[in-house]
Amino acid sequence: MSRLECKMSVGLFLKKGNKILLMQRENTGYEDGMYEFVGGHLEENESLKDCIIREAKEEIGIDVKKEDLKFLTVMYCKTHRNYVNFYFFCEKFEGEIQNCEPNKCSDINWFEIENLPENLGDIAKRVIWNYENGITLDDEYEEKK
Repeated sequence: MSRLECKMSVGLFLKKGNKILLMQRENTGYEDGMYEFVGGHLEENESLKDCIIREAKEEIGIDVKKEDLKFLTVMYCKTHRNYVNFYFFCEKFEGEIQNCEPNKCSDINWFEIENLPENLGDIAKRVIWNYENGITLDDEYEEKK
């Protein structure tokens, strides 16, 4: 797949105080057992913000408003497939967080940024590094083999 044939996904960097919300992947075939951000694939004719609003509702049962989403970073990821991943930062939401996809997620938890789980996915690590360093465009990420 060439760079021009990238898949696109959107992720949510949900923050509460000094904690961020992470989900442990399960039965997805990619990064199972690792913690990553809420997110998913962009659907046809869907805006980036509409995508993450949909994914937040589908995966963790919360409502997020467009005006509360702030652009965080975009990453070109050279993984098993080429991806362009957009991440949005948010501190406000409505509803109770719940695991709406227990067949794809074995845990949802708030983690202090200074005390992240050992099984944090590499892409999540990079997004957090981008957040801490103010990096908005990251086209250097390459999956470790």
